[in-house]
Amino acid sequence: MVFEKIWGYIKKFFSNKKRNIVLIIVAALLLIDIILGIICRVFISKLPDQLAANRWDYDGKVAQVSLFFTEDRSVTPDDIKRLEYNLKKKLGDAGVIAVEDGDSSLKSGKEIVDTVDLGTGKGNNSGSDIASASEEIKVYNSCYSAQGISTIVFENRKAENVSTIGADGDFFFFHPLELVTGSYFMADDVMKDKIVIDEDLAWQLFGSDDIIGQCVTIGGINHYVSGVVRRQEGRFNEAAGLSESIVYMSYDSLSKYGEILSGKTTDKEISEDGVNAKIGGINCYEIVCPNPVDGLLAKITKESAGFDDKYVNVIDNTDRFSFLNLLGISVNFGIRSMWDKPIFYPYWENVARGYEDVLALLNMIRLICDVACVIMVCSLIISAYRNKKWTIEGLLTYAADKKYEIEARHKERLADNKQAGESGEEIMK
Repeated sequence: MVFEKIWGYIKKFFSNKKRNIVLIIVAALLLIDIILGIICRVFISKLPDQLAANRWDYDGKVAQVSLFFTEDRSVTPDDIKRLEYNLKKKLGDAGVIAVEDGDSSLKSGKEIVDTVDLGTGKGNNSGSDIASASEEIKVYNSCYSAQGISTIVFENRKAENVSTIGADGDFFFFHPLELVTGSYFMADDVMKDKIVIDEDLAWQLFGSDDIIGQCVTIGGINHYVSGVVRRQEGRFNEAAGLSESIVYMSYDSLSKYGEILSGKTTDKEISEDGVNAKIGGINCYEIVCPNPVDGLLAKITKESAGFDDKYVNVIDNTDRFSFLNLLGISVNFGIRSMWDKPIFYPYWENVARGYEDVLALLNMIRLICDVACVIMVCSLIISAYRNKKWTIEGLLTYAADKKYEIEARHKERLADNKQAGESGEEIMK
């Protein structure tokens, strides 16, 4: 009986053809929204350079921030050291410190601790204790890089003016390139003579990609191939600068034996025999770190750099593909392409900016679909209310009658149970 009533209500509800058309449109819009949401997540997953915070082994909130310096600044490794010195102090003031685990029998290694009262900047340690702890244990991963060109020679083969990334720090943590063979070079390598090249350059110079340990010369100095990587493909990657071969080396090697194009450099004598290096040209600094308050890391990293807004662009990579950020890009459509800062963006940032435009468009379509759904559902509700065959007074009366019926049935059930109990006692007697 109940099933028949429910089925009758369903048939009656869907008997209105106009309403059915609206419901079909709403369902189609919701389906489009879901499909576009999946596509957006797939696009973002293809940008590992923007997802370092997801890879960082930490249970709390983490942020990834990038600083890009203008080409008229001469940013040197000493400037990066100064930035990180200031950064450690500011992280300590914000309550982000690292301490050794006191009970080695329970847990080994180091632990990052947020002792946070960010409103006052006070934690469980004094300022001096925080500073010393921050200096002893690194509470973040970071790297810096410059872009330029270099000429690589192997025996009688030469690759001239190859696009080159000169990096130091945890570069390959932020940029986990797909290795074909070999391994990355590390920041703590004693000798800064290792390079990583892509497959195309490997085949061009060696006729193979199985070349780990092979010696090449850059600026007449021996360097050794530590790894071969697969070059990222796709329209955006090619437009961003990956249409040709690329080599990764230490910043030290690029400054001495290559040519830096990404920023202002100065000559510096590095040996007594008159050998010079081009120092400066660093245009990208990247960091991933605990971020107890949204936007904190971006703020203190920019302050630590000590550059005016016109000389630096700060990007919170963790938040760049959020709904509000993408909405802001859509609102500024057209204006976004007008860039008033002379910044030599590396290829990974150009790729991310390209995907931002696409994701902003998809985000706007999803928003339109959602708004249309809300409007249609509201119109159905308003239409149903205007054509209603019931009144508020009638609903209240119906509810009161139902309440009375339920109470009456409950009293009747209690009376029956009492009578059954009395009958049972008489039988026992």
